[in-house]
Amino acid sequence: MVKLVCIVVLRHEGKGQRPLMLAQATDMSSFSFFTRGKAKEFIIFGSRTTCQRTPPGERVTVNCGYKDYVAHSMVRSDKLAGVVVTDEEYPKDMAYQLLYLVLRDVNAKLGDKWKKVKAESKVSPPFMEKYLKDYQEPAKMDKMGQVMKEVGDLKLQLKDNLVLLLERGEKLDDIVEKAEDLSDISKEFYIQSKKHNQCCKSW
Repeated sequence: MVKLVCIVVLRHEGKGQRPLMLAQATDMSSFSFFTRGKAKEFIIFGSRTTCQRTPPGERVTVNCGYKDYVAHSMVRSDKLAGVVVTDEEYPKDMAYQLLYLVLRDVNAKLGDKWKKVKAESKVSPPFMEKYLKDYQEPAKMDKMGQVMKEVGDLKLQLKDNLVLLLERGEKLDDIVEKAEDLSDISKEFYIQSKKHNQCCKSW
């Protein structure tokens, strides 16, 4: 069964700037109780990093750096942005349909207020929670038509992983070290996982 674990709405702050989180809705029930906290931190970190590196007017799909989860990012030309995180089996077109609808509703509910927000918010609005629940079964929510035509107007980049989104000279290790979305425990987990993966590759 496909999984949708996270919807995040952000304001894209321009190249090299940390996007401002406006709202989020998460469903971490597919993770064990002991890994949920770290998993959520990595997924939020991957979402923000993907958004930061998605140019306005474009959309990007990339492995978000946590197991087999994928971040689908969309940044509108007005810099209202969204990211949904799914497993690799989740249909890309449905992920972008969901993003389009969420961003449309945020804009309809807030008008231009989202452009003036100063502080980060992790609020989870009821309409986003409903989308998160409804889109767990994407086949039932297929409303292609006009929505997909408008989504299709945004340029799509497909990347295998976050490393391919980095600017020349940037290192994922440095970004993880500076990440405010990750606790010290999650950063240590990342370092240990990387060492373990390098060890396995030597075989």
